[in-house]
Amino acid sequence: MQKEWPILSKPPVDVALFQLKFDIGESSLSDFTRLDSRISSEFPIKRENFSAEFNFPNSRLPLGIAQVTGTSRTKVAGYLYMSTDQKSKIEIREGIFTYIEEHPYQGWDVFTNNVRKYMDVFKDFFNNHLITRISIRFINRFVLDDFNDPLKYFKTTISASEAEAVPYPVGKYAFNLMLPVNESTYSIVKQEFDKVSDKTNYIFDIDVLNQSNLFFDVDSIIAVLSDLRKIKNDIFFGNVTKNLIELCN
Repeated sequence: MQKEWPILSKPPVDVALFQLKFDIGESSLSDFTRLDSRISSEFPIKRENFSAEFNFPNSRLPLGIAQVTGTSRTKVAGYLYMSTDQKSKIEIREGIFTYIEEHPYQGWDVFTNNVRKYMDVFKDFFNNHLITRISIRFINRFVLDDFNDPLKYFKTTISASEAEAVPYPVGKYAFNLMLPVNESTYSIVKQEFDKVSDKTNYIFDIDVLNQSNLFFDVDSIIAVLSDLRKIKNDIFFGNVTKNLIELCN
C-alpha cells in the first residue's frame, strides 16, 4: 500500500530537477539540434556552451606580460534551452540530459507530466540508447524567523556535547550525508544554514540516484521516478518536525 505523506499547501521547493545519464554511443550533441523546432515554443532561448583546450609548445612562460603562441581546440560542450522567464530549462551535455524547474512547485503529477512530455520530444534521439543513471533532485528552502533551536525544525542536524563548546553564535554551517538505499540506488543529502539579517535561510537539498541500466523507455523511466520519489519523501518527512510542516501550510 502506498505510504501517505503530509500534504503541503506551500511546498518549500526552490528547484526540482530530473536528470538522465546515458551512453551516447555513435550519436553526437549536434543530433539534438534537429529537434529545436519541437521545443522552441516552450524554450525559445537557446545558448551554446563551449569548451576549449589550449596547447603552448613552450611551457616555460615568462613572468609578467608576454606574447605567446600556441594552438587551441574549441568545441560545443552542450546546449541550454530556456523558457522566456528562464525558470524552466533543459540542459544537454555529452551523455547527460537535465530538466530543471524553478517555477513554484505545482506537485509531483505536474512535474512528472513535464518529464514525460520532454522525454516524448527527445525519444527519437534516446531510442536504443542505454540509460545508465536516472535521478531527481529537490532543493528545498525554508526562511525561518527563529532558529535558536535547530531541533525544533529538523531531526538531523549538528550539535555540540557542551554548551561552551561553541562560544559564539553560529552564523552559518553545512553538512552532507550519503545514504546507500540499495545496491542500485543512493541519496546525497545536503543541509545548509545561513543567517541573513534577522532571517535564517535553511537549505534541505535531496538528490536521489538510480544506477540500474535500462534501454530508453518513457514508462520505465516514470516507474523509476516513482520509486525515487518515495525515497525522497521518506528522507524529507523523516527529517522535518511538525513545527516545520506547519510552516508549509
